[in-house]
Amino acid sequence: MSNYRLKAAAVIAVIIGGGLILYNPPTPATVEKPKKVVQEKQENPVHGFGYIDFEQVINKHRDGEKLKELIGKEIRLKLELNEIMRPVSPPKLPEIDTTPFEESARKRNMQNLMSQLADLRARKKQIAEEYKNQTEAAYLEKRDANRDFYMNEAFNITLKLQNAKTLHLTPEQIQELENRLNEITLERNLKQKELLDAWTAEIEAYVNSQVAEDEARIQRESDELKEKYSEEAMQKIRETQERNKALMEAAMQEIAFRQTRRRELLDELLSTEKEREKLEDAILDSIANETGKLGALYKLQMVFIKRESDYATEKLSRNVEMNFKLRTRKPPGAMIFEGNDTKDLTQDLLKTMY
Repeated sequence: MSNYRLKAAAVIAVIIGGGLILYNPPTPATVEKPKKVVQEKQENPVHGFGYIDFEQVINKHRDGEKLKELIGKEIRLKLELNEIMRPVSPPKLPEIDTTPFEESARKRNMQNLMSQLADLRARKKQIAEEYKNQTEAAYLEKRDANRDFYMNEAFNITLKLQNAKTLHLTPEQIQELENRLNEITLERNLKQKELLDAWTAEIEAYVNSQVAEDEARIQRESDELKEKYSEEAMQKIRETQERNKALMEAAMQEIAFRQTRRRELLDELLSTEKEREKLEDAILDSIANETGKLGALYKLQMVFIKRESDYATEKLSRNVEMNFKLRTRKPPGAMIFEGNDTKDLTQDLLKTMY
């Protein structure tokens, strides 16, 4: 279908070219003044373009109604195919109620468990605070001792640098002392962090040791409740599986039907398109000869087919949500914008043919 435009333009151009040759004034048997003949040919040069309105021709053509019927059939088949191509929504399966049989008991047990967890968290926080107060003095003592150690070393290095001349320190010795002074700050901060991390870990370990039994008991109760309610939910799942199976089988049957019908519609659509294309070619052939004669008569360079785009399919795609890609018709012809040097040959063609 994509070569319609090229085919139609080529056919008409060839016919027009032939027409121009056929309709040139005959050369006199005896030519006494060659220069005058050349001058006469130059006075009537081939110029301008012509066009015919394909839609007007179709309205009068004997096969016009048949072509319109085929186009309408294509649209109908595309609409039906579009519906059959619509994705099949999965069956709405019954929601499986996984709510335990004894909902009130479940809620009461879960609330009790959550309450125990909240109490445990509060208790851990209290134990941690108490142990922190008990061990904070020891931690601060270690921290301050570490701080004093590095401060003392830094102070001694600073004194040496201030009295470098008196102590006759070499440049290398001075550089070494300055490097060490820079390292002291980093070492002190790292050591302080190690002390803090160790103290925090000590507090956490102590708290865990105090609540280990309670945590194990709560975790055990939680696991037992989860297992119980999971079994109840699985029981309800099993009860609904047979119903869901029947729904799925019905959905598969619907899919199989749609696949079969889809193939039938595609075959019919392709057949209709081929029939319509063949008829269009025949219509073009029937008007090409007369169009070429008119082009030669008016000494036009070329005659075009004026034809609107495929509005039927375009309108269909704009107003209908398509479930497949439309095979847009590409009819031979083009949109024509009239100018000073164009001539509408439609009425002349209709008078000639009809």
